[in-house]
Amino acid sequence: MEHDHEKTHGAVEVEHTAAFTEKADIRDFKADAIEAENVEHNMTVLQAVKAYPMASFWAFVFSCLIVSCHCSS
Repeated sequence: MEHDHEKTHGAVEVEHTAAFTEKADIRDFKADAIEAENVEHNMTVLQAVKAYPMASFWAFVFSCLIVSCHCSS
C-alpha cells in the first residue's frame, strides 16, 4: 500500500486513506499507523520541533524544572 507524502513546514505528512473510506478495514488503519510511526522515527530533531512545537516546548520546560528541582535538593 503506497501513500503520498507531502512536505509542509519541514515535516512530513502522511495521507491516511483509511480515514476517508466508509468501509475501512482494520488492516488499513494499522498500516497507516505503522507508516506514520516510521515517518516520525525518521524525523530529525529540527523537523520534530517544527512538527510538534508545543510538545517540544513542554518537554523543554519540564526537563528544566526537573533539573532545577534536582539541583536544589
